[in-house]
Amino acid sequence: MAQDNIKIFISAAEVSGDHHAARLMRQFTKDGKQIEWHGLGGEAMEAAGCTLLDNPVSRSAMLAHAFGQIGYYWNLLAKVKKHLAETRPQLVITVDSPAWNIHIIKAAKKLGIPTMQYVAPQLWAWAPWRASKWRNNADKIACVLPFEPDWFAAKNISAEFVGHPLFDDRPEFVPAASQENDNEEESKQLTVALLPGSRKAEIEELWRPMLEIAKNLSKKFDSITFLTAAANDKIASQLTQDIPDEISLELCKEGLIEATARADLAIIASGTATLETAVAGCPMIVLYHVPGWQWHLVGKHILTVNHISLVNILANKQLVPEFVPFASRTKEVTETATALLNNPAKLEVIRKELKKLTRPLAENTASENTARLAYDLIGI
Repeated sequence: MAQDNIKIFISAAEVSGDHHAARLMRQFTKDGKQIEWHGLGGEAMEAAGCTLLDNPVSRSAMLAHAFGQIGYYWNLLAKVKKHLAETRPQLVITVDSPAWNIHIIKAAKKLGIPTMQYVAPQLWAWAPWRASKWRNNADKIACVLPFEPDWFAAKNISAEFVGHPLFDDRPEFVPAASQENDNEEESKQLTVALLPGSRKAEIEELWRPMLEIAKNLSKKFDSITFLTAAANDKIASQLTQDIPDEISLELCKEGLIEATARADLAIIASGTATLETAVAGCPMIVLYHVPGWQWHLVGKHILTVNHISLVNILANKQLVPEFVPFASRTKEVTETATALLNNPAKLEVIRKELKKLTRPLAENTASENTARLAYDLIGI
């Protein structure tokens, strides 16, 4: 296919997907591909050259908060269907947010437009019965976890491991991943990273309990300091307000990369940040926030995996402690953290295993590999 007037529709609905999509778009440019981009996304995609039909990223919500936006998404889907029918792009790429993006993929499939999902839906964890929807509508799934292609292949779904887009800017992670703390003076000072995530609900539910854990640890260790990191200035302001006097807390200017490179242990919200922490070789305790009623009524009944954190799922064992649900169990987390901090040999074993486990994620260039899959679908 000639490269003139190639049109691609690309959809992302959350901040992380917006950044993954923008990196992918820049990869097309780097490869010399001239693309007319239209889609749904946020500021990162718009800056990368996408003409946005709308910005669902600014409205992204979790769990119960999403129900109040059903009308918005219903109207947005109608707008997307109309746009696809009128413009007939050569490819539709949807990024993460599978519960929303499957509707766009189905609409494109009905029009005969090739489709690709970037960041596989985690059907293997909680919804294997939905495999048929993806088999019938997605031409390719670009997987970010190495075990996923085999799972999808067993369901007759075309999938390929591309690496994780978190590590497309991998040079930032190399110092952290290779750094060893050989300084005896530094080793006497224990450092714990408190990482409550970037979502409003997570911060509201996890940050105060994390500070309580930090207070408890400060009573148990004579020399201990705490680090945190924030995705933006607003979150940074939230995290640095009203810090108890007995806690020595530093906000890392370089974000999570700096925090995990310097910490002996991280106490962290479950999510993709655990993968960045693992690549840095930082042992961690994972806290999974979910309202108790949702966990007991729904969550524990639909999960098909033995662990909730991505690190333990990759390891296929409990490599790092996880609290599912966390339910403000500060005393238990304190005890677990104390045991780890008092056992440097165990921390070192975990550190080395985390680096080995996540090396395949960091060594693949996800945007480059995903772009190649797209070129194959378009025929350029």
